[in-house]
Amino acid sequence: MDTGIAGKAMAATGIVGTPNGIPAWPFENQTGTYGNLLNSSVIWCGKGGIINVIPAGTSKGAVPLGLNTDITILNAGTNYTANTTLTTLDTNPRRATGGLTVQVTVTAGGVVASVTVIAGGSGYQAGDIITIVEAGRPGGSVDATFQLKKVDRGIPTAAESVVFEVQAGQFLPLAIDYITGVTAPFVEADLVICK
Repeated sequence: MDTGIAGKAMAATGIVGTPNGIPAWPFENQTGTYGNLLNSSVIWCGKGGIINVIPAGTSKGAVPLGLNTDITILNAGTNYTANTTLTTLDTNPRRATGGLTVQVTVTAGGVVASVTVIAGGSGYQAGDIITIVEAGRPGGSVDATFQLKKVDRGIPTAAESVVFEVQAGQFLPLAIDYITGVTAPFVEADLVICK
């Protein structure tokens, strides 16, 4: 093996399966509990067969917003009620399927000072502009909007796998994040994960 291609290697045994988002490499995950996220690894195949993989950088299409969501308030609005769970509208929809609810802290006049995600919804992307909706506000109220600057990367599912037929003694032609399946007579022990 050329060390210009990979400096580390490990067996694929126990790594094939449903993506879980937990790093499989000990130098990336020093908790002692290893998962199956290979973080842009390459695969050497010691035997020919069929392998199902998720290419590096693939993220789940329906991304829920969570604790790592970075929000920038664009317009603080008026006449909002604090500590009430509020619905939202995505004013820049691409793949969002909705469901995002928030709570706001407000200053005098119901002006939004901060936004906390209560339910993340799905399909939101960085750059989406969200309007906070509250029924019953007085006429002339200004809607508050915020922009998603960063969202959590979703964990892909096995359904997002790509199938490759590989030849013995070759590297898979792309970097991968997960191996979701192999087809007999090909087995996990026929694979070496390299980085």
